[in-house]
This record gives sequence, structure tokens and C-alpha cells, in this order.
Amino acid sequence: MDYFKYVMEILEKNNDIVQVNKCEYKLEHNEYSYELFKNNISENSKFIYNTYSLFKLDWKSKVNKDRGFIDFIPYSKLIMEHEKLCSEIKDIENDIIEEQDKAIEDIRHWYPLFGFPNGDKFCFDDRTGKIVFFEHDVFDHGINLHGLVIADSIDLLLTDWSKILFIDIYDWFEGVNDKGLDISKKIYDFVRGLQ
Repeated sequence: MDYFKYVMEILEKNNDIVQVNKCEYKLEHNEYSYELFKNNISENSKFIYNTYSLFKLDWKSKVNKDRGFIDFIPYSKLIMEHEKLCSEIKDIENDIIEEQDKAIEDIRHWYPLFGFPNGDKFCFDDRTGKIVFFEHDVFDHGINLHGLVIADSIDLLLTDWSKILFIDIYDWFEGVNDKGLDISKKIYDFVRGLQ
């Protein structure tokens, strides 16, 4: 399934109540071996990584404050994005926040998959295979949502997040349960109603 195309079609169908501010994509055919994901990735997810070298989408509701945003990081750039994330912690001072060592160790194992305008990211944790939340200001304000589980796998992230049209919510804690995204939560009522 092409999750990106699916969401674009839903938004286009609802253009009377949803405004798409940006939709950029670039198609390229690639064949990756997915060593980073330890080959634990479905054919649907492989299709996305093998087909898209760019996908950015920014939309907002015309009737409420809901908005969606996705900035896809292609497989060919995952290592580079991981290295950029690690460089942010390279020279960080000691004892800025509680549990700083844990936050730093986490980041060393996180590979950004999707970015948000404020610098937050959904990351693949190479220790667990889960998708976790990187909070851009974790070293300014402490661990809040840092490490929040967004999905048990890349496949679940793409499946569930596409069902709620790649919505971007302010407090991701409101949209998850202990396993990740909970698309039955009230915060997703508007986007569920568009399908």
C-alpha cells in the first residue's frame, strides 16, 4: 500500500474542509537491503522506502485547529540524519537535566524517520525496533515526551499514522497508549471522520 498516496487522496477528497499548504514528493526506484531495520520491515513499508526519495506534506483543517505534517527521511539519508542527531549531543555540558545520561544514550541509538517543523522527530530505536519521540528541546526543559513510544514498529507507524492523515499534535502523550498511537482517541475524531 502506498500510504502517502492514500493520505493525499483523502485530503484531496476533503478539500472543502482541509487546506493543503505543501505537498512535495519525488519518486525514485531503489532496492535497499534494510540492514538497519534488521530486515524486520513489511513489503508495504519497503515500497515506501524503495519508491520515495522525498515526501513532505503540510495540511490544516479549515474548521478546527487540527493540522498534519510529515517530512519523510528516505532510507539513503537515515545514517546521515542519525549522525546529525548524535553531533548535537557530542559536546553537551554535564548535568543539564535529570537523567541526562539516559537521554544521551537513547539518542545514540535513534535514527530519525520523520521530522517536524519545530525539530521534533519520530525515530527508529535500533535496540528495540520501536518508533520513539525525540523532543527537540529535551536538553532545555528535561525529559518530558522524550522516548515516548509512538509505534511498536515502522509498519505500525505507517499504517496507523496514515489512518489519521499524518496529523501533528502538540502533546503526543494525548494520542498514544502504552504501545503507541491509539487512533481511537478523541483527539483524532476530526481526521477519522474524513475517511
